[in-house]
Amino acid sequence: MSYSAEMVNSLFVEKLGTEEGRQKIAAYGGGVIRDHLREVSFARKVLPPMPVTPAECQVSTEHDGLVKIEELEPESRAMVVDFRGSSRARYIRAPRVAVSFFTIESEHFEKTEQELLAYKMPITKMIEEQSANNLQEIEDRQFLIYAEAGIQQVQKDANSEYASHAKFNATNINAGNVAYGPDQNASVMKGQLALTAGSDDFVVRPVNRPDFVNFFKMMTGPDRRLRLDLVLLTEPDYDDILQWTVEDMGDRIQSETVVDGYKYNTLLGRRFIRTIKTDILRRGNVYGFAAPQFLGCFYVLNNTKFYVDKVGNKITFWCWEDIGMAFLNLNSLIKLELYSGSVTPGLVDTGHAIRLPADEEDLGRARNRADDGFQSPIVTQF
Repeated sequence: MSYSAEMVNSLFVEKLGTEEGRQKIAAYGGGVIRDHLREVSFARKVLPPMPVTPAECQVSTEHDGLVKIEELEPESRAMVVDFRGSSRARYIRAPRVAVSFFTIESEHFEKTEQELLAYKMPITKMIEEQSANNLQEIEDRQFLIYAEAGIQQVQKDANSEYASHAKFNATNINAGNVAYGPDQNASVMKGQLALTAGSDDFVVRPVNRPDFVNFFKMMTGPDRRLRLDLVLLTEPDYDDILQWTVEDMGDRIQSETVVDGYKYNTLLGRRFIRTIKTDILRRGNVYGFAAPQFLGCFYVLNNTKFYVDKVGNKITFWCWEDIGMAFLNLNSLIKLELYSGSVTPGLVDTGHAIRLPADEEDLGRARNRADDGFQSPIVTQF
């Protein structure tokens, strides 16, 4: 039997009248949100989350909260010795890192019973589209902020042999003032077209095939000894691949892309993840990651929670999740910038903000203008 949206909303209000009904709706809402998050969050595709319980965590000595102790791989090596010799002794030690948890919470949605019944959209659809999307946007934003911080720290360390930590822009790269390339353990590189730009600006240039080849080499540098597993970029930057010529793709792939676009999940032997969330992952920023076992950890404490209640005629609902996220091997992160300006923290060029994730307050902006009264065309009849 199928139910109309109005019937679903009416049954929803009726269930909220009992404690048993509220618990069932809360449990159902949590299930919907949890599945939706796994499907749409690009952070979870790069670093798959693992659910943990409080029993698997430890109490922090720094604050009133739980942490998850993560053990890192111990160092080891081998060496050549003669028949009478012996190698050096090493006392085994595995470093430990405390991964803290933080909460991401949606807005508290409120609606009166009378107004809810007037909607044509079922309430469960509203919960799924609004609450779940809000959670995953913040989750992805935090993921990129952490990744960027790690990448910039490695780049700063690579610049230590220079007189000062300079802006990472085309001018300083071409002048040799900053570490660049895999041999110097650099973690950031510029696209070829960005390096030949006439000024240090934030105009996004198309990505070329040699850009990706050089990008891959950064992960296999002598101080990393890793392999690039996955590339994260925006849909518009990925679309620039369609401009590659027959020399880049070959005639068979070129003929396919003219009709169907580039429809493969890999490019040059690496997996690619595209996103249309260009207010979080800004155009011109391409991130590369090693396999998850070399990357870090992503924990979800007790899964996503959902709360719903009805007091009088007012319905209230919201959701939240407690997550712990950490990049424990900073050498497993690299970045390709398709603009010539610098976004190095503390050493930025004018206009850099357009290449950084938008503020949280700007992520929930309405994309349509109808609610503001902008409707076109408007036909007036007398």
